[in-house]
Order: sequence, then C-alpha cells, then structure tokens
Amino acid sequence: MMSVFAAIVLAAVALLAIRPRTRPRATAPSSSLVIVTASTFDAAGAPRARGCGAAHDNASTGGTTRTTRSGRTFHVWGPSSYDANRAYPIVVMFHGWYSKGRSLQKWFKMEEYVEGEAFTVYPDSKTSTWDFAGAEDTDFTAELLDAVAEEWCVDRARVLAFGFSYGARFVHHLGCKRPDLVRAIAAGGGSWDQEDGCASALPVLVIHRSNDPTMRIAGGRESASRWAKVDGCSSATEERDAAHGCIAYRGCVGGAVTFCDDKHHDDSWPAGWNHTVREEYRALAWVWFQQLR
Repeated sequence: MMSVFAAIVLAAVALLAIRPRTRPRATAPSSSLVIVTASTFDAAGAPRARGCGAAHDNASTGGTTRTTRSGRTFHVWGPSSYDANRAYPIVVMFHGWYSKGRSLQKWFKMEEYVEGEAFTVYPDSKTSTWDFAGAEDTDFTAELLDAVAEEWCVDRARVLAFGFSYGARFVHHLGCKRPDLVRAIAAGGGSWDQEDGCASALPVLVIHRSNDPTMRIAGGRESASRWAKVDGCSSATEERDAAHGCIAYRGCVGGAVTFCDDKHHDDSWPAGWNHTVREEYRALAWVWFQQLR
C-alpha cells in the first residue's frame, strides 16, 4: 500500500503540472536523438569544449534531446543568439521524484531566466528518482557534461547544478562527492540525506518555501547549516537579501553558503503548489551564480 508521504508527493507532482504561469509556454520539443561521446582535455588536464568554433544547432527552440554513450538521455536548451566562439556556462536542472527532464522544463523553464547567457540542460533519471548515495548519477552527470562540451562551446569551469525536490537531494550529494564537476549547487525545496566525507567545499544556495507541505523547511535549514560546516563558515549569519528572506553564513573559507526562506503566501493556492521554487527565486539563483568569483 502506498505510504501517506508518497501519496502527498505524487499529489504535489500532479498539481505542479497544472500550476499557473506568468511566462509564455515553449514551442513543441524536438524528438531527435543523437549519440555523443566524451570530450577531450587540454594540455593542463582540464576539460576543453571541443564544440567551440564548430557550427551546431543552438538548441534554443523547443530543446534538443541527446543520448550519452551509456544510453542515458538529457535535453538541451541553448542561447538564442549562440556564438560558437564564446564559452557559455551550463545550468544542469535535476527534476523531482517520478518526473523527467522535459516535465521539469515545461513549468520551471530555467532557460528563460538565464536570459541567453548559458546552456540549460535537463537530464532524465534512470528510475523514478536519483541515486542519492552511490556514483551512478554522479557519473552520469560527468558523462553528460562531457557530451555537451563535445558539441557546443561551453565553460566547464562554470557549471551550476540546480535541483528541485528530490533533485535538490541529489545536487547535495553531487556537490559533496563530485565538487570537481560543478562550480556551485542550488537546492530548491529539498533536504540532504545524512552523508559524511565531502570531497571539498563549494558555494551553495538553498531555497525553501516556509509553507512547503511536502518537504518541510527544517530540512532546507539543516542542509544549509551542514554546508556551512563543510565550507568552514561560522554559525553566525547576516542578512543578504531581505526582500527574498536570504541570509548568508559568515567567515566561509571554501565557498559562500546562502539560505533563502520564501515566505510568500497566497490563499488561492492549493497546498501542493507551495512545494515549488517560485519564478523570482529562479531568477535569483542565476544572479547569485553569476556573482560568484
């Protein structure tokens, strides 16, 4: 029999599918599948985007589906004014439980919030969720980043992993075990499983709704507090963006840790709609990432 928690999450997923939007809907997606291989490395051993200088589809209209050599799929939205001689950042969006990349894209639309300044990638989980403990999906992330760099001109040193709900749980794991793959992580509406031995510090943004009935805000607060310890921060915080309820931990050595409490309330919303990352916080995440040094 399905647990009460599972029923709540599935109900929230269904509600997300009918969430009202303020931005235009994307055009019909492409169904093409192209097999791609891993990128090469430069003389210093750092990943180099072989796609730079090559004429390729900019993937801006409707997205483009690609398949890695191991058979995993992901979906790419590129800048509308793509320049093959400019290295763009990458934002990798990890979906929630019982969802897929294109399902997240239909309502999250992060490609609109990067405003032509990055590639946005929506991977598909292999099962109903991500691997929160092992290496299966961290390896997949490495593989898809190699594949994107093989085809398009991207900056492998500027990768933001952004997860929603169970996708947020995964980006915590990814940032902990494979910080070499990302510049930073952003976690929206999700917690972090108990995990020790993080490889190194990195910048972290945690966004959570005060009234989230599916993933309680306490889990988001705890995740930020644990990252503060990983990043060598003190327990003291300071107000960073009062309008969005954001605080930052002080004295961080390895990376900035920011927690944003979205207190917005609308009586007309069904309860399940509070399990989300609202539009202005998607824009905030991109601005936060751009400001990292």
